[in-house]
Amino acid sequence: MGRYNCRFGYYVGDNKTADVTISEGVVTSVRYTDAALDLPFGNIPDSRISRKTIDLFFEEHCVPEHRANIQQILEYHGLMEYDAYEICRLTNGIMADAPYRIEWYDHMQ
Repeated sequence: MGRYNCRFGYYVGDNKTADVTISEGVVTSVRYTDAALDLPFGNIPDSRISRKTIDLFFEEHCVPEHRANIQQILEYHGLMEYDAYEICRLTNGIMADAPYRIEWYDHMQ
């Protein structure tokens, strides 16, 4: 679970909707909106966010694993294998068809 030791802001367009810290599998967040669709984990209370929920969050904010040209994309980013978290770190979770982005504050070791 330690691989997700990080801090980030979550944005919809230019509006920050949350600050998130993930440390040893524990999520803490400060939410700046009540709109569940604009929050990184919706309305799930921090204490109920599981590893699977975190995995899904990062998967939803990067190129799909089974995309036709995924090997070219991985090579472009210097990755040997698909890793949704690392792709999000490199792309800030920006997808062409969505207004969401991640602003990384740091990567805690």
